[in-house]
Amino acid sequence: PHPLLSLLSLTATHLRHTLGSLTFPPAVSLAKALTQSTFFSRLQTGTLLLVDQVTAEIHVFGDTLGAGPAPGDGELGNFVLCRRQSAAGVKEERQATDIPGVELVVTDDAFWVRLCLFADMGFAESYMLGEVECEDLTGFFHMFVLNRGRLGNDGATVVSGLWSYLTGLVRMGITNTMERAELNVTRHYDIGNELFEAFLSGDMVYSCPIWRLRTEGRGDEGEGEGEGEEEESLEEAQMRKINYFIEAAKIKPTDHVLEFGTGWGTMAIEVARQTGCRVTSITLSREQKSYADRKIKAAGLADRITVLVLDYRMLPIPETPYDKIISCEMIEAVGEKFLSTFFERVDKLLKKDGGVAVFQCITMPEGRHGRYSRREDFINHYIFPGGYLPSTTQLLNHITTQSNGTLIIEKIENIGAHYVKALRLWREAFLNNFDTRIAPALREQHPGMTGRDVEVFRRKWEYYFAYSEAGFLTKTLGDVIITVGREGAVELMEGVPL
Repeated sequence: PHPLLSLLSLTATHLRHTLGSLTFPPAVSLAKALTQSTFFSRLQTGTLLLVDQVTAEIHVFGDTLGAGPAPGDGELGNFVLCRRQSAAGVKEERQATDIPGVELVVTDDAFWVRLCLFADMGFAESYMLGEVECEDLTGFFHMFVLNRGRLGNDGATVVSGLWSYLTGLVRMGITNTMERAELNVTRHYDIGNELFEAFLSGDMVYSCPIWRLRTEGRGDEGEGEGEGEEEESLEEAQMRKINYFIEAAKIKPTDHVLEFGTGWGTMAIEVARQTGCRVTSITLSREQKSYADRKIKAAGLADRITVLVLDYRMLPIPETPYDKIISCEMIEAVGEKFLSTFFERVDKLLKKDGGVAVFQCITMPEGRHGRYSRREDFINHYIFPGGYLPSTTQLLNHITTQSNGTLIIEKIENIGAHYVKALRLWREAFLNNFDTRIAPALREQHPGMTGRDVEVFRRKWEYYFAYSEAGFLTKTLGDVIITVGREGAVELMEGVPL
């Protein structure tokens, strides 16, 4: 059924774009009235200054107390929104308890139609197309979450709710077969290493780091960030996460470690370099394998690390199973219907006596998971096609069920809060390097791209970073590290007085 469902999905996308561009006056007036009544007028927490450049109208929604006199008669007057703007034009570090004040500027009437018909997807596409401007997208999403309980159905109109339901049904029918899984990974990761080099830290780690906590002083092992200490770099925070994996899995020189999801090779290199073990790592991205192989050779570890372009379902079961298995934010690409298959493979690949596995995965809270799994959103449509965020309970249930209870939960830690700063730094680097590094690389790789195409690409990624940052800032998203061990995994008891 995949060809038909893919055709339906493509048709739905084209139809959404066509309907969203209808801007005849009656449609715009109706759309504006509906969105203001179902969304903007219900805002209570935070302040939204809405500037409609098409009609020269200015509206203030939400809490205006302490924000200065509300504007009137098309004038901004002394109205002030609190902003912390850095020199790069993006937000400086914020707090989860901040109450946002945000300005939204509508530049095209199509914004109202898209928002009315397609809710959050309509807003995303309007932003990508330049029909609406917002200097603080993260603040806008933060405000949305703070008011979510008052909006009803996440602020969707009847039409947008029905559309989301229908497209969600189509999406649920398209599963991550091996062919589709490779295509999905290629669409995100094989767009050019130059793009990722332009915003990731030098280690090329594309996952949540672990930052020093402010409440702790710097110790002999670099833990904590005491007063007067220099702020650590993103690369240092990423290395702390890698060291967490090495310690959690108790990796030893004699171990053979299997890694699901190579990335650009940093995890495999550090694991082999620090412990002396052997690593087999699998990826579906040929770009990443090529890049990782060069790094591995340069590190002098080609005899210890093997990178394979291979689907996890096709990895042979070795005569001697792997001692340890690690996976850092790869499970999100598996898809809901193949979670059981993934953990069945883990059970077969990990040694039965004393094996240890560590998984890191972005998660959706239990209370929102049911609705999320039935609908299409910006991330799984535009950024990670086929992506799916499980709940923590889903992961635990599959780990236990697919191993017949032989994988015992040792530890669960949610590090989602650590993603906020990383995503902000990625966004800053992306925007700072876009004109000088990313845009030229895009034009070289895709000579047919117009200036308009490049701008839409920039705005899409800017939206992605801000959207994700707000998700972790508000704990709408989590990121768990789960450590499991077989019976007999006495290594997990190291350091405990017995």
